[in-house]
Amino acid sequence: MNRQVGTVFKRMKGFYYVDVEGTVYLCRIKGNLFQDNLYGNSVAVGDQVEIDLDASEDAGWIYKILPRQSKLSRPAREGKVEQVLVSNVENLLIITSIKKPPFRPGIVDRFLITAQRGGLQPFIILNKTDLANHQFIQENTATYASLGYPILETSAIEKTGLDALKTLLHNKTSVLSGHSGVGKSSLLKALFPEWQIKIGSISSTSHKGKHTTTISEMYRLPEGGYVVDTPGIRELGLYQLPPEQLDRFFIEFETKRDQCKFKGCSHRHEPGCQVQQAVNDGEITELRYKSYCSIYDSLREK
Repeated sequence: MNRQVGTVFKRMKGFYYVDVEGTVYLCRIKGNLFQDNLYGNSVAVGDQVEIDLDASEDAGWIYKILPRQSKLSRPAREGKVEQVLVSNVENLLIITSIKKPPFRPGIVDRFLITAQRGGLQPFIILNKTDLANHQFIQENTATYASLGYPILETSAIEKTGLDALKTLLHNKTSVLSGHSGVGKSSLLKALFPEWQIKIGSISSTSHKGKHTTTISEMYRLPEGGYVVDTPGIRELGLYQLPPEQLDRFFIEFETKRDQCKFKGCSHRHEPGCQVQQAVNDGEITELRYKSYCSIYDSLREK
């Protein structure tokens, strides 16, 4: 056997493209690798894998996935199994647009939670800023700025914010994610015009983006680092997050949740809840509290 370790940078129709020190090998999964849970533990882009390069075969074989340092995942099969979209990345760039489609705080909050759970550093990339004035942009992002989340404003059309985005990507492994139509592929094309990246359009009736990225794929950056483009995600589920643990992922709740009158307070209806009091006092925004309640309800339903 000729066993080597490489990085999966592309997955398509049961085949995996594995980079071993600059040489790419087309690989398949050895039949018994996931015999206990075929779907939930499938190989993801970014995985470090052990492969066997058998000269008698037309493709190599993946025998083992090495331990993951981080991951971006979502539930699959009605929430019963975890689908890892990408692994071993450092930064999660939450690409969102200010208009067309409109800025959606609920989606941003779900990605922030996913980043924290998966061990990724989140950055909010506010794209399409050419469609709104400064005041409108500030009104939509003030809450996240006050909480300390890094925000970068970009426009692929006007080529603004691109240098700062390149700096953010430099010598890091970053994943670009967000719901459809926010301009992930457009940003990549503006940053690296020599790449052949398909650009989608927005439906004129629903303003929902058309899916242009159908697979996760890792790109090596010319000046060092990697970026992963993922399929558009309109609704990001949270895999096996108990609703009673949700408050840990809303950072503005941290100094209030342990002061509630009742242990295990859901911050929904209990008397003596300090989170609800902080909302009434304006210390926690209505926007984030409503998002918390919406996510809490969705977790309870599951």
